[in-house]
Amino acid sequence: MEMTLEKAKHTGLKTLLEKVNLLGAVFECTIEEEENSRRLSETAVRALKETGLHQLFMPESLGGSETDPMTVARLVEAVATHNTAAGWSMMVANVSTWWCRSLPKKGIEEIYQKKGSHTLIAGAFHPPMAAVPVDGGFRISGKSPLTSCVHDADWIFVTAFVMAGDKIKMNNGIPEIIGVIMHANECQILDTWYTIGLKATDSNDIAANDVFVPDHRFFPLMPECQPNSYYEGLLYRFPAIGISVTSLIAPVALAVAANAIKEVKILAAKKTSFGSVTPLRERGVVQRKLGQAEALVQSGRAYLHSSLEVAWNKIITGEQITLEEKAGLLLAATHTNQNCLQAVDLMYSVAGTTAIYTRNKLAHFFSDAQVIRQHGFANDSRYETAAQVFLGLQPDLPVLAF
Repeated sequence: MEMTLEKAKHTGLKTLLEKVNLLGAVFECTIEEEENSRRLSETAVRALKETGLHQLFMPESLGGSETDPMTVARLVEAVATHNTAAGWSMMVANVSTWWCRSLPKKGIEEIYQKKGSHTLIAGAFHPPMAAVPVDGGFRISGKSPLTSCVHDADWIFVTAFVMAGDKIKMNNGIPEIIGVIMHANECQILDTWYTIGLKATDSNDIAANDVFVPDHRFFPLMPECQPNSYYEGLLYRFPAIGISVTSLIAPVALAVAANAIKEVKILAAKKTSFGSVTPLRERGVVQRKLGQAEALVQSGRAYLHSSLEVAWNKIITGEQITLEEKAGLLLAATHTNQNCLQAVDLMYSVAGTTAIYTRNKLAHFFSDAQVIRQHGFANDSRYETAAQVFLGLQPDLPVLAF
């Protein structure tokens, strides 16, 4: 395993996809250990960092690669094909790095001073904590759930309501919200991550109790953003919803569904169902469900990548991405996620009792899909969010405007 990691770092592979393929065995051999400990192994985390997979959305000026969203989507899916939690870790590390575009330059320099490009920022976008204004910054208190990869994080990103006394400060009827970054050791990790799927993502709750955050480590959370001088590339003009959901979350769902289909193909070649003399692969119902699942996954992937490419081309040519186009990115990610959920369910039903045992990979794929389906940025309620924009209404997901 150590030799494999070193080989991936030093053989001069032409593409990151080749590195992922080379590291497949490293990511796969740690899965059981990780699900038992409910977090990624040190080996997997190190592999992600040292091969640049945690730094895809990091500026080149900070040691990252500023990789375009389409390439990132393919890389996340490739890693998640070997290890779902490792793909999820890429989502956490890269989206948190991208959001740092809004920080003052001094904040960036403090955050990356000690570990450079190997710095890991975990984060939870909502619900917001409370930020009490004090001289030189804010005092942050509250709890945030679902802070993935939290034990490996150097810093924690959260959102917070700015308080005016014991009430939330309002501007034109809208709550004033800021994004803040705290030292990880200033936050308490609450051991809450006991779930049916994505067990190794370490998505525990965190709590902050009167943590001081200086002026250079917060930013107003609003659609208008003037990136700091480290974040001047085209990547940091891409819509936030495209970065968070379309490039990072939906590709994990694609990997899980593709793995479920692959597992059923293997199973169908050798299994005969109870009470039948016909091999699984020769049964019409199995063939139909497999065909449906393939169509769901492949159409979802094509829709996702096409949506990313159209939006990225507009960024390259200097055009503005409209709110309706941002809603289109959300719709593509949501539909891909829900397509993949249906595909996994079809494969689970084909496998029969084989899939109910935790020793079987299909049980893990089924459980992972149930967790991914519930993500707040890609669950089935986001069909409504996108349609709200198409109908000229205010969307119920404010970050869509970013």
